[in-house]
Amino acid sequence: MRSLFGRLLLGKGTLPDAVRSELESEGVLFLGEGLSGSLRYTHFKAPGRRFHGKVTAERFGLGISNERLALYCRSGAGELIDSRFSAPNFGWVSVAVEEQGRLVLTIDYDRSDEDDVSGQIAIHVLTPEAERIAETLRSRLPVGG
Repeated sequence: MRSLFGRLLLGKGTLPDAVRSELESEGVLFLGEGLSGSLRYTHFKAPGRRFHGKVTAERFGLGISNERLALYCRSGAGELIDSRFSAPNFGWVSVAVEEQGRLVLTIDYDRSDEDDVSGQIAIHVLTPEAERIAETLRSRLPVGG
């Protein structure tokens, strides 16, 4: 959905201006906007939400600095991940490349100490830089991520 219709439905896939500026001041390692992909829910439960097998098309803005990872959808209105690599919640994140050009970030809430959230959300991002991004993230995430 790279068309005008796709942008209307999914947004432009940009990072908020403030986040982009912060990433630049922290030393940008990767910055990509307008990236297509999807969110996939497995046994996900949160207050007022229960999804299993749900797949939602999205357009993403992805930024990696020396200090953190920022991933937004819906033209910066939907924050999926915006956290420093030193944050304890990065122990819940795993990184994979399923096929050439498909980066997969899986957030496993079952590994968290959150009582009211469980299950997994897999964020699939289509980018020709998938391998490079995965290597960059793996070198910064806690062991097991």
